[in-house]
This record gives sequence, structure tokens and C-alpha cells, in this order.
Amino acid sequence: MESFIRYHLAIGIAHIYIFFDDPEDPAAQIALRFSDVTAIPNDEALQVQQALGNILYAKYGPHVGYEVMARQILNVETAIQLALDQGMDWIIHIDGDELFYLGEALTLDWFDQLDNDILQVRFLNYEAAPEKFEIEDYFREVTLFKRNPAVLDPDFYAKFQSTSGKSQYFLAYQNGKSAARVYPSILPNSVHSFDIPEEHTLVTSSPTVLHYLNCGFQNYYKKYAQLGNFPDYWWRSKSNLIRVPFHLRSRDAYCSGDINQMVALYQELTLYDNPMINQSLVEKGILTPISYPSQLLAKGSARLN
Repeated sequence: MESFIRYHLAIGIAHIYIFFDDPEDPAAQIALRFSDVTAIPNDEALQVQQALGNILYAKYGPHVGYEVMARQILNVETAIQLALDQGMDWIIHIDGDELFYLGEALTLDWFDQLDNDILQVRFLNYEAAPEKFEIEDYFREVTLFKRNPAVLDPDFYAKFQSTSGKSQYFLAYQNGKSAARVYPSILPNSVHSFDIPEEHTLVTSSPTVLHYLNCGFQNYYKKYAQLGNFPDYWWRSKSNLIRVPFHLRSRDAYCSGDINQMVALYQELTLYDNPMINQSLVEKGILTPISYPSQLLAKGSARLN
């Protein structure tokens, strides 16, 4: 949590709104130490506020008790109102295991250079390739990433499989995350984007969103222990099947009660612990080292010490 906050403030983010799904989450105490962070617990006050004041509550309110995406979408709507009140120009919605990566040569002035008719920018995401079995602070420790399939040659997957021996590349989403200009009628339409027409949306791979998915076995295990035996479909609708094989296999491995199944699955698909294979994948342009966030956080720690 502290690394997430310090990194984004260091790159120039003006204010961070963090919604804590567990109102008793001790990490909220970390967020409260920063004047440029608003910590918002998912407590009765927030629930009443959203029920009475959120336009999207009629659509998503019935699902908040069991679907985290419903809560996220309503939280984004709430954050938009807070951003409006504070005079913010842009808002981006990312999760607690993600960083907004400008690149070492860019600053947030990048947004000022966009044409006025661009109301939304969709940033392609890169997915972490953890090189160690156990990881504590992935923002500081992970520096290797899988490039988004959209920026790779069509034949990359065959090269990836033959080199890595892995049967899957990205293990979660690959359609990116979006930022939007802040104006009174803007609303999210998913956890990935805002309700803005395609002709007013720019898609780019630089900047990007770095997704530190399942970095460290204990983090991976805790995630699926918390999720438990969830159904095969989103929104409790059989028409919305979950088409993320790794997500379902991880659930089944956890529910088996055999931790060795989770270890084997983690080692098979998540872990990239062979330096020679990793170097070959880097040379093929499939993996890419990105050390700037780690270095930036290390510099911040040095100043604090």
C-alpha cells in the first residue's frame, strides 16, 4: 500500500482516492498518513451515500453484496464526484496491484498534449512475470513484464510456447485500463473504461498500466482463499461465463484443499525463474524489463532514511 501511494505521488498524481472493500482493513491507516490520499471504507455511510446519490446504483446496487466489480464501478462514480469537487482534470481507475507507468522519459504533461476531443485514453496493460517464488513488495521486487499481445507480432504465441514451455501467456485481462477527462456527466461503464464514444477514445501502449498479478505465492494463495468457491460466471448469470482459465484452475486448486496443487499451478504458469529462458524471451521482444518503478521507490526510501 505504501509503495503504491508513494510511487503515484512521485510521478505527479495530484490526489489518490482509495476504496477499502474491507472497512476494517489495517492498510487504511497507511493511507491516512498522506495528505494527498483520501481513504474511503466500504462502510454503511458509503453504502447509503451511493444508494441515494449514485446514478448507476439502480443498475449495480442489486449486485454489490456478491460482485466486487459492481462495488468498483460505483466507487469510480463516487470518485468522479470527488474529483470534480477538487477540480481534477483527469481520472484513472486502477487496482491495488497495478501501477500507472508513464515511462522514464514522460511526465503527466503528456495529458496536456492530447487533442481536446480526446475524452478517454485506454492504456494497454503489461502483466508481471515474477522471477521469485516468494515476494513481499512486488512494486519494489518485480522488474520483468509480459508485453501486451496487441503490440506483438501475430506469431509471438508460438515463439512464446516453444521457448518458455508454458501453455498460457497473459493469465488475466489484456484489454487495458482507461483514464477519462473529468466532467459532470462522465460515468464508468465497466472496471476498464468509461461511457465515452469510440471516436473520442485514444488507445496507446505508452504510457501503460503495469499489472502485478499474483506476484509471490503467499499473495496468490491469500487471494484465492479470500475468493473461495466462486461460480463459473460473472454477475451470477450463466450467460456471463468466466473465460479466464487460470482464474478457474486456481479456484479449483484452492478448493481441493491440497496446497501442492496451487504450488504446481503457480510454478507452471506464473513463475518465470529461469534466467536463460527469460533472456531469450526478452531478445524475442516478448518479455521486457521495466525497473523504473522499483528504482523510484528505492530512491524514495533512501531519502526517507
